[in-house]
Amino acid sequence: MGAYFCDSRFFVIPDLLISFTPLEVALGRYFCFGFISFIIMLCQGINKWLAIPKMIWVQALIYALVVNIFYYFSLVLGSRYSNASTITLLLSLSPITLALYGNWHHQECSFKQLILPSLIVIVGLVLVNYSAINNLCTTSCHTYLFGLGCGIFSLFSWNWYVLSNAKFLKQHPEIPPSDWATLLGLATLFWVLLIISFSLIVIEKKSLNKFFVFDRPLQEFLIGSCILGFFCSWIGAYLWNKGSQEIPMTLAGQLTIFETIFGLIYVYSFHRRFPTVWEGVGMIILLWGTFFTLQTFKKGQIMAPTH
Repeated sequence: MGAYFCDSRFFVIPDLLISFTPLEVALGRYFCFGFISFIIMLCQGINKWLAIPKMIWVQALIYALVVNIFYYFSLVLGSRYSNASTITLLLSLSPITLALYGNWHHQECSFKQLILPSLIVIVGLVLVNYSAINNLCTTSCHTYLFGLGCGIFSLFSWNWYVLSNAKFLKQHPEIPPSDWATLLGLATLFWVLLIISFSLIVIEKKSLNKFFVFDRPLQEFLIGSCILGFFCSWIGAYLWNKGSQEIPMTLAGQLTIFETIFGLIYVYSFHRRFPTVWEGVGMIILLWGTFFTLQTFKKGQIMAPTH
């Protein structure tokens, strides 16, 4: 649950960094994630990390590419070409898709036991996103479908990463969750530096001026990037890795709903407002659906995970 509390801060901080594009905020976040991981590597000794098998490094590079690069850019494209509200609602379905997809792969419980919790969560998500559904923008059919396809790809990328990462950690119990978080950070740093190098070639130099004036916006950008890089990325990755080793993926999928809950709480706090009636009722139903699943586990109705 702590992983969702950490990563939900990403809902708010980009709103504070209005002088920077979403791409710049993302690169700032992931650069700090990688730089923090690099510092950890140096503190623990480079020899320790050089002893890690090459295939483990390759796996980290693949995961970093999928979840930190492909996922994010398809998310941005989806929001731009279809509608941000549509993509938000689509990605909010991840607790359902993770639970169903995870159970299909690992057979941790009967699908019948997931029907009622999933339906409750869907109702809650619809209510929370009620205003978003009512305000869908009208764009050309081809443009909208392209954006929607990008959003679906984002959802698929996230689901694949979560399940594949959990399987990898259970197959390699010798890798501590903290070390795997650091490896993912180092792999992410590689991709970020590659993107930055390419960007320096193709973008106009004057657009970089804001990074050389140490004014208040740049200070906020650096602080925000450090918060996102450490708390949302490194701490979030560590907690998620730890949880992936300890609990079945069916339950973990349902628990991702807390990311939505914490994200909404942060947003309400930032804008200094209370949730609307629909949002409030939706949040209550979301929590009800999640705790319904937890109660099912508590009663022993769901089988233990098969390794």
